[in-house]
Amino acid sequence: MLSARDVGLTYRTRKGTIEALGNLSLDVQQGEFVSIVGPSGCGKSTFLKIAAGLIAPSTGEVRLKGETITGPRRDVGIVFQKPTLLPWKTVLENVLLPARALKLDMQNSRERALELLDRVGLGGFAGNYPRELSGGMQQRVGLARMLVHDPSMLLMDEPFAALDAMTREVLALELQRLLLAGDRSVLFITHSIPEAVFTADRVLVMSNRPGCIVEELHVPIARPREVSTMSDPDFIGLCDHLRHRFNLTMTPEGTD
Repeated sequence: MLSARDVGLTYRTRKGTIEALGNLSLDVQQGEFVSIVGPSGCGKSTFLKIAAGLIAPSTGEVRLKGETITGPRRDVGIVFQKPTLLPWKTVLENVLLPARALKLDMQNSRERALELLDRVGLGGFAGNYPRELSGGMQQRVGLARMLVHDPSMLLMDEPFAALDAMTREVLALELQRLLLAGDRSVLFITHSIPEAVFTADRVLVMSNRPGCIVEELHVPIARPREVSTMSDPDFIGLCDHLRHRFNLTMTPEGTD
């Protein structure tokens, strides 16, 4: 589905040239959920922007379904750390933004948007405005908006990072439920080791800048996964392995 080969990115600053990414290569298969973890500043978000077609790499290329990515694509859905909802539009209108931008049939899109709001537990909030929602509810709107145009590839940049631990767990469960209903591929950036292991089929580890993939960890834990999965010995062992990879001590959140 998604393939990156020898992707590098160099940019200039007032203090000189910075190499953000160096020869990064990875693959995401059809229907696969891949999480990426790595030190702060290693280029995780930068690579996601390249995969989304928002910036161009200095070297190498990223392909989606065999085609080189040269700009934003209709078959890609994106959600960022902040939901970036338009405050003057209702929840329903915010979810419909991609459909309007892509000039899709609005009647069908409206029906799908309402269905998605139901699925993320916001069926009664379609007419509300973002200021009337909690942070977790706003991020659920972002999830619905990401899916409204039915993309086959999802790019998620720390979508739950600003939320409390309990809300993060709830949304991780909801994300799994939403994705099990389809055959979408996901590239998920996170700083939380437990979140990476809980959500993914594979976890990729990035090095310090210039970022590249230095380890691939398979997660052989059956789906659907529940909160109780986090106390499973296999889950704990995988998280412990990643913590040691970053020379971390054991913490409840397990973040770097």
